[in-house]
Amino acid sequence: MKRETGAAALLILLLAVSLWNIRRVDQTVDEIEEHLKYSEKAALGGDSAFAEAELEAALRLWRAADNYTHVFIRHPEIDTANDAFYTLMQLLRAGEGRSLTAAYDQLRYHLEGIASMEHIRVGSVF
Repeated sequence: MKRETGAAALLILLLAVSLWNIRRVDQTVDEIEEHLKYSEKAALGGDSAFAEAELEAALRLWRAADNYTHVFIRHPEIDTANDAFYTLMQLLRAGEGRSLTAAYDQLRYHLEGIASMEHIRVGSVF
């Protein structure tokens, strides 16, 4: 009976950590995407200083999550998101207006992909 109780407790703990992980990644991505929305709107409106400030705020949030991301997220996904952040920053600072929308979309795609991979689905369990 002790083994069954221990196994059930371990299973409940794993489920709780998984739910915490999903919530944490969703919150992080949502906060970052909020800053990206303001940054893109400012960039397309010609306010490059505010656009850059909002992108930097999003990047600070991403970096602040390092202790979490480097434990729970696969490193190739982290690397592609980092690359997308810095590519977007480079384009924004260079004033590459035509490429900005695609760069914002690419960064959002990577962040949403990370969040999506952490969600539990029937196919990922069996």
